[in-house]
Amino acid sequence: MAREDELGESTLNEAMETTDHQSDEEDRDIQELLDIGYEQLDGFVSWLEATLGMDTRTAQQDCFNAESLLDYLANYARKTAIDVNEFELRWFLFNHYIRKAMADAETELRLPDSLRRFFLYLEEEHGYTQPDWLYQVLDDRDYYIKRRQEYADLDLVNEQRWQEGFRAWCAELEEDLDTRCLWLPRDLGDGMAWGDVMGWREATLQEEANRIWQEERRQLLEDGLDYEAARQHLLSSYLLWLETPQDRLDGKTPSQDIREERERREEEAEEE
Repeated sequence: MAREDELGESTLNEAMETTDHQSDEEDRDIQELLDIGYEQLDGFVSWLEATLGMDTRTAQQDCFNAESLLDYLANYARKTAIDVNEFELRWFLFNHYIRKAMADAETELRLPDSLRRFFLYLEEEHGYTQPDWLYQVLDDRDYYIKRRQEYADLDLVNEQRWQEGFRAWCAELEEDLDTRCLWLPRDLGDGMAWGDVMGWREATLQEEANRIWQEERRQLLEDGLDYEAARQHLLSSYLLWLETPQDRLDGKTPSQDIREERERREEEAEEE
């Protein structure tokens, strides 16, 4: 039986199954981002050894952790570390890395400190300006260790208990993100919600909605709004986006496009 974290990755992969031309173009874009990241990693290791006097083994652990972040951002967010937002960093730190890294315990426990040093390197060597929220995220080492241990403690014998534990583990982070106005609502109106498994059009629209949500949230908080005031603005903008026709959707709204794609997928499934 496939576990839910595996199914989640399958959904992301499904979202990339567009035309061959688009896939090739996206592969090139990802590779360009990775090439930028790998150049940064080479400089990062040299900086750790020369500036901080770090031994080679520890520097390589930091490099592994920074590379994990760069790979995640290139493949799932289509951006470099300099452009990371708070949602992406929290999701990587408290969910994605814990599930996917497969490193030794010492390296995994170093993750928050490794990323602190990597962003310091970007600041000193690449002109990166650290946002106020960055250290607030990376300073929450106790929460990271708690999340890591709870994931490791999930029942590996009883599949049903593993699934229940995993859902609770995910829900805890989702609630934390929602408290910070970082979690995109699931509601699509008219009794619909974002799917657990999506077609590529729905997945692409969800990425767009989340990108708009995160950018508007950043601007609202910079303007001095608190979370609750920002939430009201964000919800209004989100609902308006769902019901606004778009030229690239042939004049349909995002909610209409999602509904039609789901109907097509159901018809195709029935024909198979």
